[in-house]
Amino acid sequence: MYSADPSAMPRPTSQDLAGFWDLLQLSIDDVTVKFDQLQQIKNNNWRPIDSPEKKPPAPVPKKTVRQKSMITREKSLDLPDRHRQEARRRLMAAKRAASFRQNSASERADSIEIYIPEAQTRL
Repeated sequence: MYSADPSAMPRPTSQDLAGFWDLLQLSIDDVTVKFDQLQQIKNNNWRPIDSPEKKPPAPVPKKTVRQKSMITREKSLDLPDRHRQEARRRLMAAKRAASFRQNSASERADSIEIYIPEAQTRL
């Protein structure tokens, strides 16, 4: 259904699409690996393959995968999109810092104790 308000459904940017394809590529790679394993089992007369030389691949740290996908995504961006992405990163860092400062200030405010002598409370 088409909405009269153009801001209700913003147009995807090239950065959005690059991120979508990065996520989709992970699923495609997973399916490809599973089909390869299935083909190996079929070639082995449908018996599981138990070979000590075949070790499952070591898990890749998420940080490395994220950096790789970020690099791939950045390569696919043109210059204005890169500047926009860098500005978003700076904005998120500034928001995190402000949130941290605000939380620290509220914690300090919670730790303030007010001392009222008994003589002043009896009126």
